[in-house]
This record gives sequence, structure tokens and C-alpha cells, in this order.
Amino acid sequence: MVATSRLLTVGQMAAFAAPAALLFLFRAAAYVIPALYAQRFKLDLADIAGILFVMRTVEVLLQIPIGLVSDATRHARHGRKPLVMLGVALGSMATWFVYQPPDGAGLAYFALWLTLTTLAGSLTEVAYGAWATEITNDYRERARCASYQTWASIAGKEMYALVPLLWFLSSNRITFESLQVTAWILAAITPLVLLCAWRWAPAGDTLVPIDRVSLRQMLDLVLRNGPLQRVLVVLMLWELGTGFLFGLDFMRIDSYLKAGEAVPLQSLFGVWAAMVGLAALQWVLKRHEKHHVWAVSMTCLACVLLAQLVLAPGMPHLVPILVGMWMLVAATVAGSLVVPMSLVGDLADYEALRSGQRAAGPMVAITQMTLKLFGGGAAAAALWVVSLFGFKPGQDSYDTTAAFGIQFVCLALPAMFIITAAVVAWRYPITARRHRAIVRRLERRGHGRLDSEPEGP
Repeated sequence: MVATSRLLTVGQMAAFAAPAALLFLFRAAAYVIPALYAQRFKLDLADIAGILFVMRTVEVLLQIPIGLVSDATRHARHGRKPLVMLGVALGSMATWFVYQPPDGAGLAYFALWLTLTTLAGSLTEVAYGAWATEITNDYRERARCASYQTWASIAGKEMYALVPLLWFLSSNRITFESLQVTAWILAAITPLVLLCAWRWAPAGDTLVPIDRVSLRQMLDLVLRNGPLQRVLVVLMLWELGTGFLFGLDFMRIDSYLKAGEAVPLQSLFGVWAAMVGLAALQWVLKRHEKHHVWAVSMTCLACVLLAQLVLAPGMPHLVPILVGMWMLVAATVAGSLVVPMSLVGDLADYEALRSGQRAAGPMVAITQMTLKLFGGGAAAAALWVVSLFGFKPGQDSYDTTAAFGIQFVCLALPAMFIITAAVVAWRYPITARRHRAIVRRLERRGHGRLDSEPEGP
């Protein structure tokens, strides 16, 4: 089979990208829910950190098996759609229970449903990521495809941000009351998203046949694929930075700065800033190498984080400042989200040329495993590290040590990791010209294989 390099229609792109909106809702739970459960049910941060660490460890260990299953269960006609649909359905169900805990819910309830939500999200992400590598083999078109996925994720974030602002809710903050409404919306739109993706999204195709990959071949994939190694290093550093950042940012704003009302406004206006950033990104990606855009995007994020070190509780106009800062993040970070998704397909093509095994599923699993291992570990470690400074959510005020701890661990440390990641990303070797050469060689190899096959009776 030969993958297509023709341009996909807007309808096809939208149908393919739609599940990304639901994936955002799955992942949003992991960042906001720990603080809410800790406050409502009086759970200890160290206990929550331990649960998150175990959960992320299990998730990481399952990435490779999920990648192998993704390749092994790829349907001849429908591609990876069935596995993606299964993951989305399971994730929506589990998220429903996470967002609507009963009175008296404790650590066991928290651990069970958040773990199921997380694992369903991982199943979907690996199969969905492998599907993205097969929907087109064009270097620029893959970036466009990843942009549509980011647009869909932004749509999910917009919905998530608007719910707390509904007139019939008692608070404009993210609370369990607003999350219950979000759960009902999720239950309503999940069937529609699955129907659109199944009916109109292309199943995709490949430049080389998909064979099962052994664990030894996967080890060879990591040890001998130089471009993949560089991407993994960047992802490690990026996830360490963003894990510490997002693991504590809600707590920093709500508990330390006493500006929790800024959070839904950040999400609301951040969406519009992200849309502007994505629109500009489409123009930039047509004129510059993807990895250079990636590096510049990460550098901009690090600068915005460092600028927030001057913020303190009680500052005049604190809420508008926080919203403005987040809008800058949303506008500039688009490249950091879009480019890595689009590079996986290029890396799979390079691996097909190098070893004859495209291994899209395992390659997505390896990148996802890196994200989970370092991002999830950093988010769990952030709760533990900040507790060493004496920081606990919900206090009326904080001493100098606790204030320093939340600012350093949530802002300064992430900026250091992210700037280092940008330096490494700048020297990524697969350019647009080199990728075109890879695709041409794969196509010639594919035509040669077809010509050598004996004719049927």
C-alpha cells in the first residue's frame, strides 16, 4: 500500500481532529482534580503524590504493549479507528466518575477513577498518534494535520473554560459543581464525535507494510535512530518543565496568589490567543523548518514564566495580569504542541528507510512513554517538592519559605528545563528537503517490491 500525499479536505481534517477535544477533557482532570480532591476531602498532598506516581508508573509500563497492540490490531479497511473509538468511549465513562465524586469519596475512589481515565487516555493517544502518521506522508501536510488536532484541543479547552462562567452556577471558579456540568456535556458530545470520526475521517495508509515489531527491534529503534534520540531528549526536558509547571500552576494561582477567579478567565481568553497563535503558526510553518519553530516557541514560553516571578498576593490588577500572561503563553506555545505531533510521522518514515520497519505504533508508544514518564513524574514530584517548603493549599497566608518554594518549583525550574530543550531542538536533522528525499526513496523501494512480485494466475 502507498500512503497519500494529496491535500486533505477541511471536512476530513475536522473529523480526524475531533477526538482531540475529548482528550483534553481527559487530561484536564489530571491537573485540576488533585487540588480539588485535597481541599474537599481533606486528603494529604503526599498521599496524592504517591498515588499519582504509582499511576504514572503503571501508565509508562503499558505504553510499549499499547503500541504493539495498536499495530497488531490495525484493521485492513478502517485502520486504527476501532482502537481510537474504544479508548475515547472508555475515557469519557471514567471521566464522568472523576468529575462527580460521591460524598465521602476518599483516596481509593480518587485513585481508581483517575487511573482508569489516565489509562484510557493513553490507549487513545498511542492509537491516535499512529493514525496521524498514516493519514498523509507530506512533510507540510502533517504539520497542518497536527494544527487541526490542536484546534480541536483548544475547542475542548474553550468548553472547559466556559462552563464555570454559566449563570446558574454558584461560583465562577472551577469546582465540582462546574465539573458535574462538564461531565454531562461530555456524555452528550462523545457519541457525536465518534460518529463523525468514524464516518468522515480517512483511515490512512502506509508507504511500507506494517509488520509486528519485537522488543529487540524496539530497542534497536531507540539505540540506532539518531533523530528519534534527539526528539526524546527534547521531550524529556519539555515534560520535566511543563510537569512541574502545570502540576502546581492551579495551586499557585488559587492558593498562593488568592486569584482563583483568574483560572477560568485564563482558559477563556487563552483560547482566543491560541487561535491567533495557531493561525500565525500556519504561515510560519510554510516558510521555516518545523524544528526551528519548535525551539523558538519553547524559548518564548520560558521567558513568560520567568516574567511571572514578580507577581505577589495582593498586587493591583493581579487577575488581568495573570490572564494577559496566560494569553502570551497560549499564543506562543502553539509551536511546542503542533510540531512534535507532526515529527513522529517523519521519524517513522526515516525508520522505514533505515530498517525496513515503519513501526508507527511502537514509535508513538516510545514518545508517549517519554512524555508520561517525565511529565507525570514531574507533576507528582512537584507536589512532594513544594511540600518540603511547607506549602499546603488553602492556607490564609504563606511564609517566605513557602512562597519561595511555590514560585521556584512552578516557574523558575520549569523555565530552566524548557530553555535547555529549545537548544537541543534547534539542531534536529530531518529538514523538509531531507524528508522529501526519504519519501522518494521509500516510494522507489515500494515500486520495486511490487514489480518483483509474481503475477497471479
